[in-house]
Amino acid sequence: MTPKRSLITRREVPTRLERLGPATNQFNELLAWILAETKAPRRALDVGGGGSFYDFAGLLRPHAEWMTGVDPSPSVLDRPWFDEAHAATVEQYAEGRTGTEQFDLAVCLYVLEHVDRPLEFLRAVRSLLKDGGSCFGVTPNLWHYFGMISAAATRVGAEDWLLHRVRPSELIEAYHSPVRYRMNSVRALSACAAAAGFTTMDVRGLEQPGMFETYFPDRLKILPKAYSSLVNRLGTARLCGTLIFRLQA
Repeated sequence: MTPKRSLITRREVPTRLERLGPATNQFNELLAWILAETKAPRRALDVGGGGSFYDFAGLLRPHAEWMTGVDPSPSVLDRPWFDEAHAATVEQYAEGRTGTEQFDLAVCLYVLEHVDRPLEFLRAVRSLLKDGGSCFGVTPNLWHYFGMISAAATRVGAEDWLLHRVRPSELIEAYHSPVRYRMNSVRALSACAAAAGFTTMDVRGLEQPGMFETYFPDRLKILPKAYSSLVNRLGTARLCGTLIFRLQA
């Protein structure tokens, strides 16, 4: 029997939106934001810390007193920057942990798009944070052409077929995980954050064509450039391809 999915209330947390300049480095922006909003010493939880495609944990490590990595993949156990690592989902870790000390911050780097049960996920993250702590992250935006195409392909079972036509097989096998896009818009994330017990949300939208050009053949690379140019002149954070967010507990 398939378990029922959790319902998410449409109540939303107060949300502040900002659109970043197209030259912004997403990881430098995220690190600067974390350092500006949290105080040392910092106890940090990296949710999805087993991935090796992005080395953000290496940037954060010098600024954290303690780092715990949690990821279903056993590869998290081999990452050198963690003081403690668990091959488990964040829900399993939150339920099974024996310690009582909570974290100052959690980081979810390109994780939300893979989450099948958003409310359970964010409730687990919230339970691990101190009051006043923050969950920071980066995720694709569903209401961007890339997010909509990816989500649609997943829903009709064409995700693998499409990926193998735009990306090398070795790259897919090394880094790709199935996507769900269940809380990847500003509104959906805000509603889920409210239901999970967070109090506010800040979102910084980033629109860079280079993040998406590699998925287009050469003759069509003008399309992501044109979209980015339009959004960066006239659009809002809700239309940007990348959402950099902070949820405050």
